[in-house]
Amino acid sequence: MGKTDSVKIDKRELKSRRHAWDIIKRATLKDSRLTNVLAERIRHGNFSDQEKRFITEIVQGSVRMAGRIDWELSQVFNGKMDNLKLNYLILLRIGVYQIRYMDSVPDYAAVTTTVQLAKGIHENLGGLTNALLRSLLKHEKPEVPDKDSSIDYTSQYYSHPEWMMNKWITEGSFEDAISLANWNNKAPQIWFRVNTIRYTATKFKNYLKKEGIEFEQFTYLKNFFAPKRGVGLLLNSDLFKDGNISIQDPAGGLVVTLLDPQKGDIVVDGCSAPGGKAAFTAELMKNKGKILAFDKSQERLEKLSAGMKRLSIDIVDVKIKDLTVDKLPDSKKIILDVPCSGTGVMGKRADLRWRRDMDNLLELHLQQRKILWGASNSLEPGGALVYSTCSLELEENWMIVEAFLKSHSDFKLDNASNYIPKEFVDNRGALFTFPPKHGIDGGFAVRLVKDA
Repeated sequence: MGKTDSVKIDKRELKSRRHAWDIIKRATLKDSRLTNVLAERIRHGNFSDQEKRFITEIVQGSVRMAGRIDWELSQVFNGKMDNLKLNYLILLRIGVYQIRYMDSVPDYAAVTTTVQLAKGIHENLGGLTNALLRSLLKHEKPEVPDKDSSIDYTSQYYSHPEWMMNKWITEGSFEDAISLANWNNKAPQIWFRVNTIRYTATKFKNYLKKEGIEFEQFTYLKNFFAPKRGVGLLLNSDLFKDGNISIQDPAGGLVVTLLDPQKGDIVVDGCSAPGGKAAFTAELMKNKGKILAFDKSQERLEKLSAGMKRLSIDIVDVKIKDLTVDKLPDSKKIILDVPCSGTGVMGKRADLRWRRDMDNLLELHLQQRKILWGASNSLEPGGALVYSTCSLELEENWMIVEAFLKSHSDFKLDNASNYIPKEFVDNRGALFTFPPKHGIDGGFAVRLVKDA
């Protein structure tokens, strides 16, 4: 280990790890979204920027890699992993994550802090924790699976549920499944969108250069930028507070582009919260016209309204509606970004893979059918409806669209290549982004037009 266990650990180091542990426990035991619990703690905790980054990495990383970490622990634990209490297992995962994935943390610090926190659960757990982590340090890292490896080992190694890895391999290819899993296991790239109502891409580019922040500008949507560092700086900047920039992935921007909103349009956004697509729609409309934004959550709509105020967007009217039962107002342009499994954005939500199963996928499929079938009745003749998901699953994408077109002879598919670059369009005319290939979030969208 390089240093003895007697090395004194700074109280702040212990505090950061204790917060990370508590965040994961709260999210898991309360079945709450991890990103929400993390954001709440970071917002109200008295942390330095370095502590925020440290806590965030441990929280997201140890949850993201829980599958492989548990497999590694099972190799050195003389007993059944199922017998370990959840709060203790979460703590062990945090310790192993630091050892295996955080080069900035010395092994002795990872072991010593985990042991001290374990003693807080029960005095006897200190010795067990020390023995487990020391054994792991001597243990060889797991071998990389190949096509002949068992699906259970492959899924554990790549830290994804077995049903999910099996589905991706069976419906696609081993190579694509592995590349997607590897993408999901990396720290996500955050993109910012320039609000053209208030600001310009050129000014933002100059700002980033002045701050010495390297960035990537999205080739096809010039208002989207991915900084290589400094995300925290940007989120705390006056640029963000004043509404000049927002967080949004280019994949969401492509969906809005497919709708082709124009100045003066009346657009219905059926599943609008948290409002990223509505905001970009308003920007493309030059803040002229009307966007009728609906969602079934009052809390989410309030956040949407606050976001529009920050962006100086005043053409968005919000109202509660549950699209599985409520009717939308008639319109020539409708966008439905329906609730989905989110398999295209699992890189940004570390816990999402562990919150999904096939039953959940089928429930979402039925919900999506209800929403699309119901909303289509409100599309005026000659109008266009964009159906979109941030999912890569057939059940939520083409299976829905095929069934819809079969039962609605007055609707046709308008090829997405008429509106967006062909590299993001599949061979049947849908917008489809695959993260390892395109370097942005995964998602699917079709533009459906109703006969005039």
